[in-house]
This record gives sequence, structure tokens and C-alpha cells, in this order.
Amino acid sequence: MESLIYNRHHPFLATIKERYNLTREESIKNTQHVVLDIKGSGLTYKVGDSLGIFPINPQDIVNKTLLAMRAQGSELIISKHTGKSMSLRDFLTTKANVTDLSKKFLSIIAQGQPNQKKRETLEAVLAEGAQEKFKAYLQSHELWDILEENHEVVFSLQELCNMLMPLLPRLYSISSSMSAVGEEVHLTVGVLKYHTNGYQRVGVCTHYLCETVPLHQPVVPIYIQPHHGFTLPSHSDTPIIMIGPGTGVAPFRAFMQERMAKEAQGKNWLFFGECNRATDFYYADYWTSLERQGKLRLDVAFSRDQQEKIYVQHRMLMQGADLYRWINEGAYIYVCGDAARMAKDVESALHEIIQVHGKKSEAEAKALVKHLRNEKRYLRDIY
Repeated sequence: MESLIYNRHHPFLATIKERYNLTREESIKNTQHVVLDIKGSGLTYKVGDSLGIFPINPQDIVNKTLLAMRAQGSELIISKHTGKSMSLRDFLTTKANVTDLSKKFLSIIAQGQPNQKKRETLEAVLAEGAQEKFKAYLQSHELWDILEENHEVVFSLQELCNMLMPLLPRLYSISSSMSAVGEEVHLTVGVLKYHTNGYQRVGVCTHYLCETVPLHQPVVPIYIQPHHGFTLPSHSDTPIIMIGPGTGVAPFRAFMQERMAKEAQGKNWLFFGECNRATDFYYADYWTSLERQGKLRLDVAFSRDQQEKIYVQHRMLMQGADLYRWINEGAYIYVCGDAARMAKDVESALHEIIQVHGKKSEAEAKALVKHLRNEKRYLRDIY
């Protein structure tokens, strides 16, 4: 009998066997460690790979959406992506993106809105050059809000379903090495919750993984997304510099597990940052144990533990001379985490370190960083 091959088009139903908080109760964040069992799947992964997860929408959001659609949920509709008939509730739960709306959808609503004031509000959001306004509007509205606010615009249920974007899988950096954990996948998940328009919103997949999925039941559809070069150097004696604040530390836990399992001789240096040491030091015992054994150099930045905020880029600048020496010794530099600010600040710090400690001009520093990137010695996994 031919064995099944699991992938994005045919996901494996994994079990969550363990789930616990990495943050303490007093923290302003909620970050969890999630362990999935993949026994019997035949799936394998390498450090640097990601796990694709197909979430389902929270039932309270589905209920609000049905109410706004003036529907019961038992009505049958045809999924335009599969051509299959299903109940409206199932479609909204498993197939439709009901938290993010497209510009095209909002344009159709605006065009059909007979209320001039409401139409002008939407047109201002959709105007050319109003990207920030559009982004802010999307962050504060889900499908149900928009339907309620624009109840004058009426569609058939099928028309409305056809306009919705599909519910896509989410990708999470894998924070484990198979050499250390076997047929498990470990994830580091920051639970997203925020308030807008007087309502609490949640991140669809983080809520699903950390608050909805029951333990010990094979119900989580997953697949492995291979990395695109963001992995350990081929030579185990190559030094590595890992910069991963917050959940960006996930792949570096996998890197270190792999290096320890393979008894790699290369030097390892981790820069980790979060809000407070007492409440947000993810995997503290693991990192400090490796540090005591002389297997990891550790620099941490807890931004709110002192009056002046200190971030990973500041720790890099403080250690600039050694960082530059490691780069000259052939170290690989890895950056994982927030693309909006952190990655840019880290790159600026890297330029400054090269200029100061390498006695280079700004142009020469930029050229060296470009060279490191071309050599695949400066690798980023940012989102």
C-alpha cells in the first residue's frame, strides 16, 4: 500500500500534546510553547523550516457574522474555490477570511451605499495615497462590523460569500530540531489580542492554537514549509550570531538543539530581547544552561527593566568590537522577527559597527553588508 504524502494540499491532522505559558501571569504579553505530535505522518523537517497551519475562525466571530448577514448558518452555499456545496456556517468557519477584507470588497460596499455620509467615509479610506487610513480601518473592522455599519447595502448570501478572500494557512517558525525531539514539532506562539471599536479582537490562528484546539486530539491540519536558506551553515565549526527578540527567538532554539545534538564545535552567540526579564525571558533555563556550559554567548535586552528602553540593537552596539571580530572570522548572522522596525534597526546597528570597528566609510559598510547577504552569511526571516 502506498504511503500518504502530506503537504499543503493534503495536510496531516496533528495532535497538540503539550501547551504552556512562556510568559508569567504578570506579563503584558501571552506567549505559549506548543508541542505538536506528528507520529505516523512520515513528515520530516530541518531547522529553519516553518510549520503551515490551517486555522478555523472563532465561533463568536462566525456568530456575529451570521447575525450581520441575517442568516441562520444552515443555508447552503457553493464554495467558489472548491465548487462544493456546504453550509454557510461551515464555510464561514473553515473557508472564509472574515477578519481581513479586500479593497475590492470595500469598493463594492462604497459603490452600493445610498447613505452619502457612509459612502464618503469609505471613499476616504479607499482614496489613493490613503494607505495608512486603509490599514487602520482594516485593523478596527472585521466583516461583521462592516456589514452592520453598511446594512443598507444588501447582497444574496452566495454573492457575499463569493466576494470573501479565502482563509489561508499561517506559517510559524519551528522552534525544535528533530535530532532533539523526534516526531514532534515545537512552536513559540505569541497570542494576539487587542481592542478596537469597543470589541476585543483576536489573532485567528494564535487563538485557535492556544485557546480553541483541545489537547490530545488529532485535529490540527498541518504541513511543512521548507526554508529558503535560513538554516545552519554546512560546516558545523562556523560561528553563528543569532538576533531574535520576542517570538523571533523560535528558530534559534532549533539551531541550538541541532548543534548540541550534533556536537558542533562552532561558536554561538544569541541576542534576545523582550519587555521584562522577570516575566518575558522565553526559554531562560535553556539559554542560561548553555551559557554556563560555555556553549552559548548570551546578550539580553529587556526594554522596560530600566527607565531608558534598551533593545537588541543597543546590545549589539555595546558589543560592537567583538561582533566585528566574529564577522571577520566568518560568522553567519541571522535575524528573525519584526520587519517593520526591529530588522531595520538591527541592520542600521550592523552598518554602524562595521564603520566604527572596521574603520570603514558608510558606503564601504553598506557594500560589506551587501557582500554578506550575497554570500548568504547575513540571513533574515522577518515578517
